[in-house]
Amino acid sequence: MLPIASIMLLIGPVSASEDDVVVFAAASTTNVVSALAKEFEKRTGFTVIPSFAGSGTLARQISEGAPADIMISANMEWLNYLDQAGFLGPESLMKIASNNLALVVPEGTPIPDPFEFEKLPSILGQGRLAIGNPAHVPAGNYAKAALQSLNLWDQLESQLVLLPNVRAVLALVERGEVPFAIIYETDMRLARNISLASIFPADSHPPIFYGMAKIKDNDGHLTSLFYDFVRSQDGQEIFRQFGFIAEGS
Repeated sequence: MLPIASIMLLIGPVSASEDDVVVFAAASTTNVVSALAKEFEKRTGFTVIPSFAGSGTLARQISEGAPADIMISANMEWLNYLDQAGFLGPESLMKIASNNLALVVPEGTPIPDPFEFEKLPSILGQGRLAIGNPAHVPAGNYAKAALQSLNLWDQLESQLVLLPNVRAVLALVERGEVPFAIIYETDMRLARNISLASIFPADSHPPIFYGMAKIKDNDGHLTSLFYDFVRSQDGQEIFRQFGFIAEGS
């Protein structure tokens, strides 16, 4: 991991006329990536333009020629897909943080203590459970894996509300439109009017790793500068401030 002092020494020859850094980032990283961009701009004077959506949506956009310089994904699979298809800069794919999976309810909802996942179907009744769409949202993939591991997927599949990204899931439960939702633990810090029912057991789903890579042929000096900042000690500290488990923690 690079110290920020080393990164700042690289700034010298970059001119203000160079293009901005365009970062495609998973919706669940909206706040932390926005903070990283703001801090980078403060230190360097260069602009970072983030674009947020589900990781699968972003990966498909990149594969269709969207002008991204860096992608930050909520799982490694979509980055591996881009890498195997030849869209990533050489040796730029890396893990940058991790997270936990949380079951949440609207604020004020009675929650059994301790919460037992095997009782979720009876507690849910005829209600709906909101998750990201497993077809292209990593949070949905993790949610499906966790529910399958806990032998709940078949019981609850007909009651699922599948949404395009984890922020849409969060918004639905915040408004009280669903009694339960599955989001990342870090999203709890950003939410209003919700409560934690339980954290899913770590062994019920694949590890939640966030990855980053440069896009092939778009990995100029300024792109490399932001890439190095994200993985620096200072960049990783910003991840910690937003509740992520930084690499090396």
